[in-house]
Amino acid sequence: MENVNVLWFLGSLAFLAGMTGGALLYHLLAGPRSDRGKMEAQLIELEADFKQYQDNVADHFNTTAHLINKLTDSYKDVYEHMANGADSLCSDDRVKNKLSDSLISSTALLSGQIPKRHNERAKPLEQPLDYAPKTTAPDEKGTLSEDFMVTTEAQEAVSSQKTS
Repeated sequence: MENVNVLWFLGSLAFLAGMTGGALLYHLLAGPRSDRGKMEAQLIELEADFKQYQDNVADHFNTTAHLINKLTDSYKDVYEHMANGADSLCSDDRVKNKLSDSLISSTALLSGQIPKRHNERAKPLEQPLDYAPKTTAPDEKGTLSEDFMVTTEAQEAVSSQKTS
């Protein structure tokens, strides 16, 4: 009988040791998995928040572009109304011309193009010079000449310094 009690005692002790070892092993191996699961859930939530933020930004800029287009159209309508009013109400040509010029320039600013008046001609583009060009006289000294704008007294002083 004593052998049976010892056997039961050792079996119970082995069972408790196995349970404790199993719990410890589970905690060591499954613990990081649960932390990883939490981190993956946080990552998915952050990605969803970021996607929502991107959608909000895109909506904001689409709405802003739409409102700016409406503002531009209203601006054009006001100027066209002013030009039509000036045509029908004003008899002074100067006022009509000023108003039409401002309408043309505002339309150009809004469209990104600056139209030229019919009587204006564009000047040909030239490369900028890094010196002042000579005037029409062929015997005149240019600005790059060593004795440009040097008086005879200054030339004598320089030559006397060179000889001494």
